[in-house]
Amino acid sequence: MTLRDCPVGMAARLVGVELDPGRVLRLRELGLALGTVVRVTHRAAFGGRVVAVGPARFAVDAGTARSLRVEVV
Repeated sequence: MTLRDCPVGMAARLVGVELDPGRVLRLRELGLALGTVVRVTHRAAFGGRVVAVGPARFAVDAGTARSLRVEVV
């Protein structure tokens, strides 16, 4: 399952990332490392998702959301 497939309110653990190393580094800086549990709080425009990682919230565009594999927690 990808992050884009997750409905609003679902908690999921990040288990895989299929992006170039520079984008992976940026996601880690935001707190999205392998094993991180996120909660989808909103659907963003054009298929993206807004996710909560601890107290932080940020938007992930649709392409990136499709590249993040998750498992339901």
